[in-house]
Amino acid sequence: MSATQLIKQLKALSASERDSFARLFQELQTPTAQAEADGGVASGSGDWPDFGARLKRIYGNKVVADSEAVISYTRGDW
Repeated sequence: MSATQLIKQLKALSASERDSFARLFQELQTPTAQAEADGGVASGSGDWPDFGARLKRIYGNKVVADSEAVISYTRGDW
């Protein structure tokens, strides 16, 4: 269906049906409406892996120094 045909069909709708369509179309364009329905958490484009759990599995409970300090030290700034 072309956009022109769709517009012609929309013009043929009654005023209440056009209002309903406009409301539903606006909800479709607004991602926050779906996020509020899901409890405020947007799922994005799918299920993301738990990166924190993966890093903990790789590195354990190691604590890394502040990256600025490490970079400054390797540059010989101090």
